[in-house]
Amino acid sequence: MQANMKPLQLLSALALLALPTLGLAGVGAQSQTVVSYLHGAPAGTPLFSSNFTGATTVSTIASTTSQGFEDAYARASLQDGSLKARSGGTANRVNAGANALMGDSFGALDAATGLPYAWQASDTVTFSFAVTGAMLQSLSSAQMAALDANFTSLTFFSLGAWRPGFFIRQERIAELRLLPYTPAVAAEWTLLQNEINALSITSNVTWLGRPYSPNFDGSSVPHVNVDPLTPTQVQLSFNPQGSFEWVAQLNVSTMFQPAQALAQRPTFIADFSNSAVASFSGPAGTVTTSSLGYFPGTVAVVPEPQAAALMLLGLATLLWQRRRARVAASGLP
Repeated sequence: MQANMKPLQLLSALALLALPTLGLAGVGAQSQTVVSYLHGAPAGTPLFSSNFTGATTVSTIASTTSQGFEDAYARASLQDGSLKARSGGTANRVNAGANALMGDSFGALDAATGLPYAWQASDTVTFSFAVTGAMLQSLSSAQMAALDANFTSLTFFSLGAWRPGFFIRQERIAELRLLPYTPAVAAEWTLLQNEINALSITSNVTWLGRPYSPNFDGSSVPHVNVDPLTPTQVQLSFNPQGSFEWVAQLNVSTMFQPAQALAQRPTFIADFSNSAVASFSGPAGTVTTSSLGYFPGTVAVVPEPQAAALMLLGLATLLWQRRRARVAASGLP
């Protein structure tokens, strides 16, 4: 990456690193995790792990050597709408990272009729994420930055939404990454990326704590403070004007490699392993549909005519549960 990149440019580049690996375009629902451990691992220790499924996935790696202990952990789950990530350790040198990512395809049904909802120009939807986390450090960030010119502490949450067609183009980009470079491959890649940009509805990036990076000055970058016990609310509202596809990710990156070992091994851990629990609200009077019904509060899209009864049953059950909750809240029998 270029040293003069602006913070948002750098973050966009970091965020895009994970997206081309998304698959399951025919399903349109992903949970993906990536972890990496890059320093001092003994022979046989996996340096990189990545998984993706439509429901819940976990990646974790750890290493204990004479230099100390490091680990990286990531969990992404559409089933409970959560992202969790942790990286770092107590070691002479730390260089670990973790990324948890999930995405889905959302639509809406009219709650009164069960038919596809007719979106209005004024309709908005809202994603809310309750984020908890902590930086566990035996030295302050300023002290580590003074000891290591490449000291890195990057923790961010991002959410993007696109009109339908994003996932299938990302799947094709993932295929192109595996092909030898040719002008034709480069041209198709550029075309697909331009089409993805045209499909974009909105995107939002939130730094969780002040970022430190050798690539930019993070002292003036807007960020939110986080707490291990009290959730920080991160929200994004937008008008999709119809069905849409979305991706949310939580990324932590920790690197501290002083030129000489310190008298006492430092602890440097970004712990967001109980973090980023999501909720979603669509237009009033609607029920949200998703690819497989994994995301909490959504019902699956079942395109086969013979299975339509299952979708209607699920919709009726969800509406009954909502009515029961309202009655219970009102105190009526």
